[in-house]
Amino acid sequence: MSNIDVAFVLLALTLATALAARRTSVPAPVLFAVVGIAFGAAWHLVPALPPVRMPPEVVLFAFLPPLLMTAAYALPLQAFRRNLLPIVLLAVGLVLATMGVAAVVGHALVGLSWAAALVLGTIIAPPDPVAATAVASKTGLSHRLVVILEGEGLVNDAVAIVAYGIAVDALVSGHFAWGEVFWSLLRETPTGILIGLLIGGGAALVRRHADSVPLEVGISLVTPYLAYHLAERSGCSGVLAVVTLGFMLRWSSFRVSSPVARLAARTVWSFLRYASTALVFLLLGLLIGEIAVDWPRREVVIAGVILSGAIVAIRIAWMLLVPRLVAALGVSQGAKSTTAEQIVIGWAGMRGVVSLALALALPLSLGGSDQTRNTIVFLTLVVIIATLIVQGATLMPLVRWLKAGDPEREYREERRTRLKARRAGVAAIRGANKMTAGFDPEARRILIREIDDGTFGIAVASAGGTSHPRNQVLLKALEAQREVVNRLRDAGRLSGELAERLDTELDLDAISARGEGTRLTGGGD
Repeated sequence: MSNIDVAFVLLALTLATALAARRTSVPAPVLFAVVGIAFGAAWHLVPALPPVRMPPEVVLFAFLPPLLMTAAYALPLQAFRRNLLPIVLLAVGLVLATMGVAAVVGHALVGLSWAAALVLGTIIAPPDPVAATAVASKTGLSHRLVVILEGEGLVNDAVAIVAYGIAVDALVSGHFAWGEVFWSLLRETPTGILIGLLIGGGAALVRRHADSVPLEVGISLVTPYLAYHLAERSGCSGVLAVVTLGFMLRWSSFRVSSPVARLAARTVWSFLRYASTALVFLLLGLLIGEIAVDWPRREVVIAGVILSGAIVAIRIAWMLLVPRLVAALGVSQGAKSTTAEQIVIGWAGMRGVVSLALALALPLSLGGSDQTRNTIVFLTLVVIIATLIVQGATLMPLVRWLKAGDPEREYREERRTRLKARRAGVAAIRGANKMTAGFDPEARRILIREIDDGTFGIAVASAGGTSHPRNQVLLKALEAQREVVNRLRDAGRLSGELAERLDTELDLDAISARGEGTRLTGGGD
């Protein structure tokens, strides 16, 4: 079987699993991982089939930038800043605490040296940002808690990957210095953010002058890979670079891009996000399934189960105790979460792609012993299986049992947002006196009725382009409605999925009003 044959088999498996995922309540990443593990184990047992091989650095470079980019782009900035304290407590404090717990367990149960145990801790400490983003939106939790969970997933990888590099260097070289650790953190974090800002600013400048929809979409696809690559080559955090880039492009998108370009980019990125999520978790399962066929001695498996329980326990304990400790110190945390919500967030700490890639990226001879590397890899596999599959599959039943989610929330938010947007559009039309000197009063009343009825830009394309007074007023109303949507999203009062749907409706109407419909298939006319 050739590599092309293998690629088509994997594609068919991905499509079949994607169809099955639409008919089950199990989160899609969990289902893809389960199918991948089963298929990977069966694949390994057939001698005629070639092994599944993909270098871990290729896994991170191929899948992490677009998935981080879409997650950062959708994260509400105002809500992120408002909840920065709990996000930092999870992304930094909990990650460091988990490293310590994992190191103690690895040293005590399987006899890893303290340096090797610390490497293990850095690998399994960060919950997976892809799994968190994919699952959080399905829980029905409050937007504040979803923002905290997604924000943690975006930031914690940067902390863990920096610590991973330091721990591996210390284990291989036998040398560890706190001064070097401090300097690495001081250099890598701001440098990664700076690279994201520079590339985001450059991309916005180019897109402002690019009168071509394919070119704008192409720039949006290339920039996250460029930011990640430059940051990694510079020895700093590629994760922070891509996350910062996502924030920058979200801030500049409505200022530098036309509606038709935004609509085209949104369509392409929606496909890329879904395809990347499907492929990366299927590949994760395939790699686990192939490796898991040759499980090590029984003690290592038992140690992996105990380690999984320990990191789940420390996360839940952290969620229950730290908010109370912070409140006792008199530090404001904003709105308080219930105990049920804290338990759900504690249970949502799934490990996945990043942990597996870091484990497989370990040097073949780690600290002079192949057995050390194999032990760390297998312990990581057990933790991924236990957290991603067990926790991921039981998260939704737990939410329903604790009554921590509200399945009707998005429906109510959509109704409220549409009502506010229509009111803002009507107010914009009534207030647009100076720019509508040639606009007939009766036509104005008709347009107000159409906006108020929610028909937006129906039948505006034949009115003569943006120079027609009616279309000028309509565009003004659409921008007023977009401001309502963006304000609610940035405040964390609107889900990213709903905001994206409403933005799409507004862009379609703006395309009609501008007479740009034909540019969707054009190359830059």
